[in-house]
Amino acid sequence: MNKKVANINIKIKDLFNKWLDITASFHKLTPQPKEILALLLYYHYQYKKEITNDKILWKIVFDYDTKMKIKEEMGIKDQAIQNALTLLRNKNIIVNNKISEGFIPTLSKDSNTFQIIFNFNIIDE
Repeated sequence: MNKKVANINIKIKDLFNKWLDITASFHKLTPQPKEILALLLYYHYQYKKEITNDKILWKIVFDYDTKMKIKEEMGIKDQAIQNALTLLRNKNIIVNNKISEGFIPTLSKDSNTFQIIFNFNIIDE
C-alpha cells in the first residue's frame, strides 16, 4: 500500500483551525464561523482537562465568559458570534449546545500527536 506521510509541528490552538481546514469539504464553513468553531473546540479541549462532568463542560464552553474570550481574540462584535452560532446550529454542527461528535478531533491526553487518515477506495468505472 502506498502511503504519503506529512509530519507537521503545530501549536494546539492552531490544530483546531487546521482540522477544520482539512475537513472543510464536509462542513463548508466560511472563514469567520470556522474560526469561531475552532476556538470553541480549543476551549472545549482546554476545559476538558479539568472538568469531567460532560454537562458542566458544555455549559462552560458556551458560557458568556468563553464567548467574550472569543470575541476579544477575534476582534468581533457580539452580533457576529451570535450569527455564527446560529449558522452552526442550522448546519447541525452545534446540537443542544454541544458540538456534534463528528466535528471534535479525538486527542489523546498521553500523546503529543494527532493523526487524520483518509482511505481512498478506488473504484474503476
